[in-house]
Amino acid sequence: MTKEQIYAQQLKTLGIYDPAFEPEIKTLAQLERDETRARKAWSATAPPGGKPSLLDPHFAVIVGLRREILAHREALGLTPKALRKLRGQGPAGPSDQELITASLDRIAARVGSYDSAPALPTPEAAYAAAVAQEWADLVSDMDTQAKEAGAEERIATPVTSVTGSQ
Repeated sequence: MTKEQIYAQQLKTLGIYDPAFEPEIKTLAQLERDETRARKAWSATAPPGGKPSLLDPHFAVIVGLRREILAHREALGLTPKALRKLRGQGPAGPSDQELITASLDRIAARVGSYDSAPALPTPEAAYAAAVAQEWADLVSDMDTQAKEAGAEERIATPVTSVTGSQ
């Protein structure tokens, strides 16, 4: 029995076989044959009585092929995680989206508490507030003086700078 036939039989046994999977099955079988050849070539690079080097370029090829094989197995539903996904069962715990949403909610709650806290004034804002208060006091004093003198209109003093000098 060929690898392609074995995989098709496994998919039929799992109840997820579809003829549209045939190209993916052939690709998976070819990748596994390539990985076997790469492992044999890597083993041949070993010194007599030793082990082959992990730094050998053949090993990098083997690692890449194993990743591709895993990706194709998952696409076909030949891993437990992929099988649950294909059957629509999903994982037993909360989904990734639920975990992300919960994390974002916790962050938003913390940020919200910062938003409700009074902002610390910058030196420029503190200075501007002090100048504004001085002008308000000055205008109030002028209004008081005008009322005491019996004047009906407010006395206006032209402002020439922000520092309060005229």
